[in-house]
Amino acid sequence: MKQKFMDLNRETAMRIWNKSFGKDAKVDDFAGRVMAKGAYNDRNSEFGWNVDHILPQSKGGVTADHNLVCCHILTNDEKADKFPCFNANGHSFEIIKVERHYEIRQKSQKQQTAQTHKSINLYDSAAGIRLFKSLKGIQNKKRFVGTVFVYLKSVSTGAVIDFIEKIFDEENILYNGISNQLIWASNSAHDVIITITDYDMPNKSDLEELLDKCVLLNTYLSGYFSVCGYISKYDIFYRGDYFEEKFDLFGSQPIKGPGTVCSYRNSLFINEIVRINTEAEKKVDKNWSSEYTEYNYIFTKLKENLIKEANG
Repeated sequence: MKQKFMDLNRETAMRIWNKSFGKDAKVDDFAGRVMAKGAYNDRNSEFGWNVDHILPQSKGGVTADHNLVCCHILTNDEKADKFPCFNANGHSFEIIKVERHYEIRQKSQKQQTAQTHKSINLYDSAAGIRLFKSLKGIQNKKRFVGTVFVYLKSVSTGAVIDFIEKIFDEENILYNGISNQLIWASNSAHDVIITITDYDMPNKSDLEELLDKCVLLNTYLSGYFSVCGYISKYDIFYRGDYFEEKFDLFGSQPIKGPGTVCSYRNSLFINEIVRINTEAEKKVDKNWSSEYTEYNYIFTKLKENLIKEANG
């Protein structure tokens, strides 16, 4: 009976491998460790791997293809039943729910740094000075600055603004162009301009992460808020700017959007720095007649479900 159980595991593992990696015989797992297809469940091999539940069974995870992942044996040992966060191969990960399944996402360096700084007690002088000294060395590093301009037409409820704040909860948010200073009357609608900025983006992956948030917002605005009539029209403009060091930010001209007059094309637009430094370069060609290129991408399955929700 035990042998039959092991054979079933191996069969499942090979099916998941083929589904994930095709004919590749050697690949990296999500933590960067190398796995060899022929080293399944082999602890004596440096390339040994097995299959783990993304959402642990102890947390209600099911044994189904969408909740299984091939990973190195050492990665599996480090992950174990930890939820929602764990470390593996020197990297930090979190398990998040995406629609009706769970996925493993690597935490960005910025998230890890913010979490570390949040735990520092600034009422302790020694801890405060250590933090200051650690910051001194990073100010002269090259960086991107990402700015998102969200134009909303006829917003009927402040809950839309609150929802956008949740999506961009790690960025700086500035409101302008709002009548009545966010005092919402039940029978009134407002035109809103929201400026969202991230001043600390040392890597291209940070530009990509903010682009994903813009695509997520584009999905909700087009698939739910517009359909339900909470807004009538919208546009999203995402631009990246490059600076050699932080002091260059102080001497530069203010980062400006496409202007206060918006055509409201119900779409997402990106500038060239964002396009060439993200996956967008493979998906859209540069718009030579404008500073911004249309990138009207959405999360397809999520939008389908949102439209169903909007239609009751």
